[in-house]
Amino acid sequence: MHADLNSKEDFDHAIKTEGKYVFILAYDGDAPPNADEYAKKFEGKVDSYKFDVAKAPKAKEIHGITATPCALIFKDGKLVKKVAGMQPAEMKEVGQMMMSS
Repeated sequence: MHADLNSKEDFDHAIKTEGKYVFILAYDGDAPPNADEYAKKFEGKVDSYKFDVAKAPKAKEIHGITATPCALIFKDGKLVKKVAGMQPAEMKEVGQMMMSS
């Protein structure tokens, strides 16, 4: 399951996780229906979070989110991959990257 990020402090704390990937789903209005199901696949290996860009427009601007849903993948506090629109081919690559860690 994705934990909700409700503030900049929540976001900053989430990405500081060390030693594993942090997956953050940025969405507008409603999260994709299969988002939590997808997060369960990586439970234990990846920390999964989500936030609504409609409620956090500054975060959308800060992270350069141009299309939603958008996947932001961090490791050790650094952004390693961003997938605007969460295109299937790119998301498959993200899944393989996260499972290989």
